[in-house]
Parts: sequence; structure tokens; C-alpha cells
Amino acid sequence: MIGRLLLWNAFLGRLQDKVVEEGKKDKVCWVDTKSGTFSIKSLYASLETGRVVQFPSSVVWNAWVPPRVCFFAWEVTWGKALTLDQLQRIGWSLANRCFLCLSHEESIDLILLHCDKARVLWELLFSLFRVFWVMQSTVRETLLG
Repeated sequence: MIGRLLLWNAFLGRLQDKVVEEGKKDKVCWVDTKSGTFSIKSLYASLETGRVVQFPSSVVWNAWVPPRVCFFAWEVTWGKALTLDQLQRIGWSLANRCFLCLSHEESIDLILLHCDKARVLWELLFSLFRVFWVMQSTVRETLLG
């Protein structure tokens, strides 16, 4: 069930930056195939979790952002921020529970995007600017947006 929701979330994320131009005839072109033709196979290939995602350097290393924030974004993008799941991967024996929601295992994607407390903050921020946003499954995909 969660896998299907993640696929759906990724699909909606890919649609969010599409623009409807008034006065022009509609044209459908699937950009993940050379022919521009949609197929279920090409959809699954584009949503595949093992897909190589480029590094969003222009978003992470921004001159207007303080260097320590850029460095944190760099750590998060590469999955190197020291969260409980990362500490467990390098051999620490810890109970892994998110300290914000107390109901899921802690990861950087959970803390910054998917935790109930974080989601409330994001929804508040987006509503202030009247932005409709579909959260990606990872921080890296969100930065690539």
C-alpha cells in the first residue's frame, strides 16, 4: 500500500510543474520516451526507485544562503545527515523512533518532509503563499523539483 502511495506521490510530483497555456491547442508528449508516446512500461521505468537522480547543485550551493545551511542541504541530499537510521547503518545499536511524532523510524526524509509535525508546518507555509505542492518521497527529489 505504501509503495503504491509513493508511486502516486512521485507521479503527482512530476505533474506539478506542468503549465497550461491558454489559447493554444493541447498537445500531449511523454518526455520519458524518444517517440513521445506514453506506455505503462515507460511510466514504471521513470518512477523506478533505482533511477539515477542528478545532484541539485544549483539549489544546494546558493550564494544567497548561509554556508552552513548549504552544507546541511548537501548532507541531506547525499543522505549523510546523522539521523538515527544513519547511525544504525554505521553500527550503532539504538532504538530508532522519531522524536517528533513518536510513531515512525527516524530518517532525514521523515523529519523534513513526512512526519506529521513537519507536514503541518509545510502546509502552513504553503497556505501562507497560496502554493499547492505535492511532497516528493525524498528531500533530494524535492530539491530537484
